[in-house]
Amino acid sequence: MLDRRLYGPTEWRTDEAYAERRQQCGLPPDLTCKTKPELAQERLTAVVQSQALRWRWVVADEACGGNPAFLEGVAGLGLWSFAAVPHSTRVWEARPATHVPPWRGRGRRPQRERLVEGAPAARTVLEVAAGLPAEAWARQTIQEGRQGPRVAACATLRVVAVRETLPGPHVWLVLRRHIETGELKTSLCTAPVDTAVETHVRMSGMRWPIETCCEDRKPLLGMGDDAVRSWTGWHHHMTLVILAHFFVVRMRLRLKKKPPR
Repeated sequence: MLDRRLYGPTEWRTDEAYAERRQQCGLPPDLTCKTKPELAQERLTAVVQSQALRWRWVVADEACGGNPAFLEGVAGLGLWSFAAVPHSTRVWEARPATHVPPWRGRGRRPQRERLVEGAPAARTVLEVAAGLPAEAWARQTIQEGRQGPRVAACATLRVVAVRETLPGPHVWLVLRRHIETGELKTSLCTAPVDTAVETHVRMSGMRWPIETCCEDRKPLLGMGDDAVRSWTGWHHHMTLVILAHFFVVRMRLRLKKKPPR
């Protein structure tokens, strides 16, 4: 765990019914309402600027994966993102042609690109997955779980992301299907074109350790016992939990007979 920030809903700053409570809880006067992807982007930027870590990947759930501004922000930091996306997310399997419509001599001269007439429409990632042949899927071991290896049918292909109805950057569409239930997980990845399938498969399971951290911190380290009602108190509590978690993990590694390399 690297950072934390309390999410402040819009009504905390705009609803007069919260005015007295804002003062009692010590909310910063310059606090602005930001979405969770915006807060995540700020935290990532702070870690990059601190130069405390060397890292390349950002993994995220659908809340961030379905937010193009977040993905563009991660790319702007020089990082690669691997983000889950809703099945309704649209992509092109090949980049469609675009053009700036010719000026017809009336009104304002067109400046924004548009799809050429007859260009194929973007399809949902669910439709793309359904259209893949059987040989496009291969069984892959994602990682070793507590009850044995996690295995899934996986497929990857290069697609073109949609940005405001127009073609955006080339990205990887990573599909993971549960062997028994058939449940489909869809993700978009901005890693380079020569990224191996095994790397995509490994990254598709890297959110589980994060979730495990939260599961451990809540009952064992008191993350869920923050009986505080102030902005500063909440951040103090979460900071101590982060430090406690780091200490416990560090000691566990040091006390192992054969610590990992």
